[in-house]
Amino acid sequence: MRIQASAVAIVIAASSIETTAFGIVGQKSSFIAPSLKISSPASAPVYSQHASLNMLADASGGIEELKQLTKEGDKLVQSARKSPQLFQVGGLAAVPAAAILGAATLSGVGPIAAGAVGAVGASAGLIGKNRLDASVEAAAKPAIAQVIVDLGIDSSEISGKIANIASTYKVPEEDFAEMKQDVYMRYMIGMVKTPITQTKEMKELTNLRNALDMDNLAVGEAHAAAAKEFYRQTSLFTPLEDLEDPDHPDRMSIDKFLFLSERAFRQGGETEEAFKYEMSRVAKAFNISLTEALDRVAEVAEPFYQKALDSTRAKLESDAVSADMLLRARNSLGIDDLTAQDMHLSAFEAEVKSLLEGKDDPATAKFADEAADRLHKLQEVLGLSDKEAGYEISSEGTPLFQSTALEIMNEAIANNISPKDAWEKIEAREHELLLMDDYMNDLLSSMVMQAMGKPFEDTMTFANVNNEGKTYDMLLEALEAKDACRAVLQESGSEAFEDFDAKFFDPSAKDSACGMLARQDRLRLFKIFLNRSVRNSESGKELTDEAYEKVKAVKAMLGITDEDEAVEFRMNYGPELQKALNMAMFEIMGDDFTDKLVDNLKEMVDKTIADYKLSSDIVAEFAGPIYQRAVTIVNEKTPSGVPSKECTEQLFALRNLLGMTVEDTYAAHTDIFGAQYKQSVLESMGSTGVITAEYREPLEHLRERLGVPEDASRALYLEAMDERMKPMVEWIVLELERTMLTAEQLAQKRQKDFGEDYFKTGKGADGTLGLGAEANIMTDCMNLIDFYTENDIAEQKEIGTKTIEKKVMEGDEEKTVNEEVADYETVYPITGLASGAITEELAELLFRQFVVGGFTTQGPQGERYEAARETFGGIIGLDLEKQEEVTSSIGGTIYENYISNSMRTKGQLDQQDMMFLANIQNKLRISPDKSEEMLLDTQKKILKEEAAVLLRDDASPEMVKAFREKCNSMGLELEKDLGLGKGSIEELFESEISPALVNGDITIESGDVLSEIQESLGMDPEEAEKIFLGILQRRAQAVMSRIKAELLRGRDDQCADLIIRLVRYAQFVNGEDLDLNVNEANAWKIYNMYDAMDFEGQDSEDVENNKELLKTALNLE
Repeated sequence: MRIQASAVAIVIAASSIETTAFGIVGQKSSFIAPSLKISSPASAPVYSQHASLNMLADASGGIEELKQLTKEGDKLVQSARKSPQLFQVGGLAAVPAAAILGAATLSGVGPIAAGAVGAVGASAGLIGKNRLDASVEAAAKPAIAQVIVDLGIDSSEISGKIANIASTYKVPEEDFAEMKQDVYMRYMIGMVKTPITQTKEMKELTNLRNALDMDNLAVGEAHAAAAKEFYRQTSLFTPLEDLEDPDHPDRMSIDKFLFLSERAFRQGGETEEAFKYEMSRVAKAFNISLTEALDRVAEVAEPFYQKALDSTRAKLESDAVSADMLLRARNSLGIDDLTAQDMHLSAFEAEVKSLLEGKDDPATAKFADEAADRLHKLQEVLGLSDKEAGYEISSEGTPLFQSTALEIMNEAIANNISPKDAWEKIEAREHELLLMDDYMNDLLSSMVMQAMGKPFEDTMTFANVNNEGKTYDMLLEALEAKDACRAVLQESGSEAFEDFDAKFFDPSAKDSACGMLARQDRLRLFKIFLNRSVRNSESGKELTDEAYEKVKAVKAMLGITDEDEAVEFRMNYGPELQKALNMAMFEIMGDDFTDKLVDNLKEMVDKTIADYKLSSDIVAEFAGPIYQRAVTIVNEKTPSGVPSKECTEQLFALRNLLGMTVEDTYAAHTDIFGAQYKQSVLESMGSTGVITAEYREPLEHLRERLGVPEDASRALYLEAMDERMKPMVEWIVLELERTMLTAEQLAQKRQKDFGEDYFKTGKGADGTLGLGAEANIMTDCMNLIDFYTENDIAEQKEIGTKTIEKKVMEGDEEKTVNEEVADYETVYPITGLASGAITEELAELLFRQFVVGGFTTQGPQGERYEAARETFGGIIGLDLEKQEEVTSSIGGTIYENYISNSMRTKGQLDQQDMMFLANIQNKLRISPDKSEEMLLDTQKKILKEEAAVLLRDDASPEMVKAFREKCNSMGLELEKDLGLGKGSIEELFESEISPALVNGDITIESGDVLSEIQESLGMDPEEAEKIFLGILQRRAQAVMSRIKAELLRGRDDQCADLIIRLVRYAQFVNGEDLDLNVNEANAWKIYNMYDAMDFEGQDSEDVENNKELLKTALNLE
């Protein structure tokens, strides 16, 4: 049965921290983990009842484990450890066992005795050589353990001694590395069998690693193997629920294993990825996650660091501790920055509490005299910021300060102490409690909120039972409390309290003293105070200046907005103002109007405004509708719609009484008299709709008399113009449709019978209605333009600036300078499209008709049409982009027709053609770039059509040549510009080449001609060569078919020219690749016929070469 570690052994065990600042180097630490405190016998768990067992924590569990390792192995292994050289008998297959054992066990006696023992035991049997070698190797691992036990892991000689074991026992390098891992594993298991963790064990593992010369990979493997083995041993006898108990020794051993592993990996300099991998393997061996493993590591490490912090506080005055020492301790224990920060704050908090004297009496409790210096020193050692340290101090001092300061503030509110004395007491308390200025502002703000809390609560108590008189009184007391708080805080001299109302009485602010009151409650209190202030006046119907000042103060104290204040004044005293203003309006607009009446009424109205302290905004709010009503009365009194002089004077007087500006009255005058102004504009138009100069000045006088502002009158003017322009546009649209539709089509569209029209031809309608309809449209369009321009409807809108050249005189010399001037664009405020008189489709069609009409009309009238084109487009509602699109479309049609005719008749455009096109460009205002684009597009279109004809019909070589030369002269490529496919280009190539091949115009000497055709058509040289070969093959095969047909019919005399042609084809390819289908007999016959021909006058060498080429072509050897 397995015996568990005892609680007594746990308590005896102690840890040590290797930092001289803590004064315990080489001594047992007095620190015992909180979880290891001795329990009373009645409450002690089962595993802590073996008190009779003594387990000293100072004894190294790793060394004890290695001692056990040195004793392991059979007698042969033990013998091999003592005399490894004896076992390394080279060349022997077997050795007497007794001899070996005798030599090993009697190594201390003489050689004769040892030999005798060996001889006697020789008959006992032989030991095989392989087993001897294995025993020697097996003895190496205990030998490593023995060296560590004998020398200790901190010996400077140990690394070399262990390394020599490998050569002494002849152990291969890989096997020796595994042995060292096993020794490390056993040492690790031995260490964690003692559940108490000691900081020296971290260094112990590091020394062991160095002694065994292990790299990170070997250490990781050793820890993973040790974890599996230790968990296997532990879980055999310890239930899972015990391993989940943090106080159980076996659980503590596992946590210790995790801690030492984490330290070993971190101190080994592993990368983060490698660390997670190795640590995860260890965690997995214990069936826990990596996160849980790291949490348990922290639980082991933190008590050690807490011990260091406690020692720091204890030795603070000795100057034996520093921030660097704590940093080394953290690095040694693996305490992360976040955990260290939390522990530092806790340590500082504990120190703050320990230095606070007289805690039982909040009124007198304060920090010791030396507290400030001590806390400052501890703050520096712990690396805390002023804000962090101040917060910990204020957390302890705040409740003490608040209770005392609130009593002092209440004394000041009760006038028992002056604001100056109150502040001196508060400031003294601040120093006693070491409160920082940054925290004082918040504390003082809290104090004001608490001091104002009671007056507000008392006020609401009376308001909730509708006791308005007592509510009024309590609000006055609250004002006094507010003034007292303000006076005390002003003694502090802090800028934070300069705007007292904004800081403490803004309901949305965090320090708001009135934030405890709901918005509806604050409004109710303000209303009560306002009404009570008026009723308390001598007349009971006025708000005195003194009362008004208090109302303003209560408004600020309750956080009432200007808007809410205006609402209350309007609701409570607006009716009084409205009554006074209405009475004044009816008196002024009556029949008995005098200047004195106005003065008396104004005095009465001003008194009402002054009595109730009504703002100008409230007055203006009531004045507007009253003035509107007065203008309506005037309109009702004047049937003509134009106010008389007397009415105008009355309105002027009322406006002054109401305090309104001229601009304030514009809306009313526009609403009432705007229709009259618009009607007058319509009536001022003549038969053409144009307002002549004689009517413009009277219209302006009328506008002024009606009181309509310029911008409103402009809008009314445009409305009138739009009404007049709409039927003009509709008439033009009708005329346009009459030029395009038959009577039946027009009647169907308009849902109206237009009858028959005999004016144009004397016959029934043939698709175009009306005599001179197109001319009528142009006339109507120009009338529309005249209407628009002469009535000044178009407007100029500034769109930026532009640079112009300007000539100036400098002395006697004229110079040109650049000047920035405003840039304008013409805007058309009313259009045919906007009025609904014309659709967008018809607008484009009408504009097209206008452009064509201007283009075809000659002389001054045509120039007039062209000049008005852009204006007409804007009037009907087309923007410049759409106008350019339509114009370009017309230009494109003209370009296409003209260029087509010229190219068909002349083949290309000459100078006269270009001059004509330039004239069209100017007339249609086509940009040079657009004109060039249209010219190119037209040329491409014509050439595409021409190419289609060539490809469709059997084009002659001359036609193909003329076509490609035309394209070349225009700089156009067949594939890129005309879009012809490769197949079409190849077809043109063949159309030009094939006939010339047949008739002999193209021979072997015609290479330049072929290259010129290939380049002209834009063909790739290799592709052209491939196509040419195909043509040759087809032509040659066709010739061969005719020769064979003639031979079959016995017409040998018909074959001569064909054979000569075949030879000509063969010359292009040296007689090869023609793929001729001919039998040998016919082939020789053809050759003999060629050989028999008369070649007189020809070069004999050329003749012989041709014969050889023919042989090759006919496949004759």
